[in-house]
Amino acid sequence: MKITDVSPQKKKSQRFNIFVDGEFAFGISAELVFERKVKVGAEISEKQMGDLIAADQVERLLNKVLNFLSFRPRSEREVRNHLIRKGKLAEVKSDQEKIQHTQSVDKVINKLKKLNQINDDEFAIWWVRQRRDFRPVSDVFMKRELLAKGIDKEIIDKHLTKDPEFQTEIALKAAQKKIKSYRNLEKREVKTKLSQFLARRGFEWELVKKTVDTLVP
Repeated sequence: MKITDVSPQKKKSQRFNIFVDGEFAFGISAELVFERKVKVGAEISEKQMGDLIAADQVERLLNKVLNFLSFRPRSEREVRNHLIRKGKLAEVKSDQEKIQHTQSVDKVINKLKKLNQINDDEFAIWWVRQRRDFRPVSDVFMKRELLAKGIDKEIIDKHLTKDPEFQTEIALKAAQKKIKSYRNLEKREVKTKLSQFLARRGFEWELVKKTVDTLVP
């Protein structure tokens, strides 16, 4: 087979349409056209076409996920789920296409790991710090959140303290922030709402009662 035309796309000038034996075959980025020396008259095999299409898919997924990563750190599971959604894997009918897409996602994940754009250990440190500084919750609550993010239990346990005194400080900090919104309520209602709030944040009942009694004697 022979490449018979390499022309820029009308709506996306940084992408090119590749024609093989007079018919449209696939589209790839201008960068890949240059890197792989894709030009009119060159011979191309089915395998080479497949490699170009796969490389282009990886490139497009990588560009999409870099924007996703620009807002805040992400866990590997978050990135993988984002790539699956962006690639609309659920809509893919062909098993071969699903395999191809999954392989592309794996390549992007591995590349991001090498660039240290994905690091579940560092993500756990960041998540714990953010929670403790801006939205204090119990370690039980945080562990549940991190597990949902796909973080390994070993990593989570490494970054969460089991110190009862520290948990007391965190509960008090959370309650002090929340109680400001109850200033117009009666004492009994404040106690009830504050207790419910701390319970939802995962604090044990004894600590909830102790914290509420401290702030609302």
